Amino acid sequence: MLDSVRLVDIATIAQIVSAVTNLFFVVVLAGGYYFTWRVSQKTLAKMKSQRTAMGRPLVIVQEDYDGLPEIDIGIRNISQTTARDITFEFSHKVESANEFVISELPYFKYGLDFLPPHGEINCYWGEINLLLPLLEKRGLEGGIFVTVRYKDLAGKSYESQWKLNLFLYKDTRIVNRWGMRNLVAAVERIAVSEEERMRREAEAQTDTGPAG
Repeated sequence: MLDSVRLVDIATIAQIVSAVTNLFFVVVLAGGYYFTWRVSQKTLAKMKSQRTAMGRPLVIVQEDYDGLPEIDIGIRNISQTTARDITFEFSHKVESANEFVISELPYFKYGLDFLPPHGEINCYWGEINLLLPLLEKRGLEGGIFVTVRYKDLAGKSYESQWKLNLFLYKDTRIVNRWGMRNLVAAVERIAVSEEERMRREAEAQTDTGPAG
């Protein structure tokens, strides 16, 4: 009788151990599946976010320093898709050295209907050495913020903020190369004009033919 009880206890314990083991494996498998699912969901979300970022318009406003010491302000759509219903909000008005208010230009004041992919609009601001004292006098050493609001073709709205800060280039040694650039352009124009004159003279001689 005692042996039968012991056999029953052993069998019961074995069943319990087997059930616990099976439950453990189920928990491990479920945990592994959940972890894999979470990783895949995060990966998909990241890929979707990247695709959305690549497919959305991005309109920026920035200083153009290519022609230092002359400064332009550029509006650019640096994305692969068209932006529409573009508006601009300036934290302070943008003035040139002769007090012309650039931020009151029609496309800044009333906005743009659209800007195509990689489209840009540039306007002349002034010479940096003349603009810096004006900005300093107005207490704008921290820059002027520009908030840009726009939509994609589907009507989804976006907003971004940019800063115009000429003081990043304060006390920078600037070499004015505009003289040489203008000289090269003038020489090129002269060469083209001379080629055009020679071509016309040759055509005139061909039309009249040799004299008699």
